[in-house]
Amino acid sequence: METDRSETGSVQETADSAAVNAASGATENAAEGDAVNAPAVTFVRGRKSLKEIWHLPGGPLFLLICLLFALGVIYAILSAAGIDLYSKLGLTKLKCTFHEITGLYCPGCGGTRSLLRLLHLDIIGSILLHPVPVYLAALCINYVVRFIFAYLVPEKCPIRLKPPKIRLLYAIIFFGLFMTNFIVRNILLACGIPTL
Repeated sequence: METDRSETGSVQETADSAAVNAASGATENAAEGDAVNAPAVTFVRGRKSLKEIWHLPGGPLFLLICLLFALGVIYAILSAAGIDLYSKLGLTKLKCTFHEITGLYCPGCGGTRSLLRLLHLDIIGSILLHPVPVYLAALCINYVVRFIFAYLVPEKCPIRLKPPKIRLLYAIIFFGLFMTNFIVRNILLACGIPTL
């Protein structure tokens, strides 16, 4: 009887180990399948080339934001040196077609002037002209900081942030700021108070 129990126990242990091996084999195969479908980038934090950054999740957007930031810094330096590219390129002559036709401000009216004020670090003046460039700048700074601390800082760095995500809420706030700017400016205009 003890022999039957020991044989039954051995059979049960063999069946259990076979099930575990089959499950781990399936997991390994699934992992191998995922590895084949996944991009060939290892997520080791630290120095990376531009090509490696491009292939990280969100890498192209990160590089675009960095390029735009660099262009903004160049523009600010040239402006501080007395070179006004905005005027030299004839951009001051541009008129808003919507405003010309309807007499009302469009949702984007003041956006360019707001961006120029922001490049001169006049944040309050920028918000008063149009709030969207300041909002977008804050989103971009958040994205870049999260990206850097998620992927690019060395492993030794104790600060860890989750990778950046683009959320629907950001788009809703963006649209809300545009429409609020449009409504408030045109109400003030109807009251005889031009804001731009």
